[in-house]
Amino acid sequence: MRTFRSFLLLTALFIVALHSPGRSASISGQFQDFTLTLETAKARYLELQPIPIVITLKNETDETLVGNNALEFGTGYLQLFVDRGDGPQEVSVSPFTKTVVAPPREFKPGEEVKKTERLNFRLNKLFPQPGTYRLYVRLMSSDGKESVSSKPIEVEIVEPDGLDAHALQFIRENDDPAYFFTGLGAVRKPERLQVLENFVAVYGESTYADEASFALGEVQFGKRDYQKARKFFEKLSKKSDYAFAKEASDYLKEIEREEKKKDRP
Repeated sequence: MRTFRSFLLLTALFIVALHSPGRSASISGQFQDFTLTLETAKARYLELQPIPIVITLKNETDETLVGNNALEFGTGYLQLFVDRGDGPQEVSVSPFTKTVVAPPREFKPGEEVKKTERLNFRLNKLFPQPGTYRLYVRLMSSDGKESVSSKPIEVEIVEPDGLDAHALQFIRENDDPAYFFTGLGAVRKPERLQVLENFVAVYGESTYADEASFALGEVQFGKRDYQKARKFFEKLSKKSDYAFAKEASDYLKEIEREEKKKDRP
């Protein structure tokens, strides 16, 4: 069952069960034989621009391995490390603590599981200034006794210009940059919701617009204002170059289900 991220905006703790057929325990000494990869769609991003990253766990051996599906930040299973020039350090990339049940499961040779996550929390701390940063992820086995790490990738953070520069200045002057794209402030305070709405209205053509629109859609969904939420998700779901278009489509399906419930006698 899909757990919608908007509910994360309303609570800092939730339980997700990642159910898959598998065995009751991991096989010691095999987890590190997996191949874990970290990818980004581009090598260059603007300051404070949310970054979609793809994490893939694959069995590239000739034998069955036992792994898990916990490719999600904030669970304790998946950690992100960033090297800012002083060595890799684990960083916090989720404003929530997620209690996750990650049963071990078998991966046949060539089998993989893939998850697209977004970096949108504390980006002003994660990448404090323009420059090149090295990132890698580490995944723990279900029993926490073993781990596998990806090879590092490089991401360049650059200063925006033109409309994007004005958009970044707006965020810095009117909101907390660490939380802006998570929507948390907009949930808790009406004035922060107004800031997010103003940003989308004024900077809707900026590079930052899609992620701001998604955050606003999630806030409206969480407030059960489905008419407003639908407007944002419909637009994003039709964008072939948007990494979370499918997630926007899933929200539209959920909105349809919720509205049908209201129409029932």
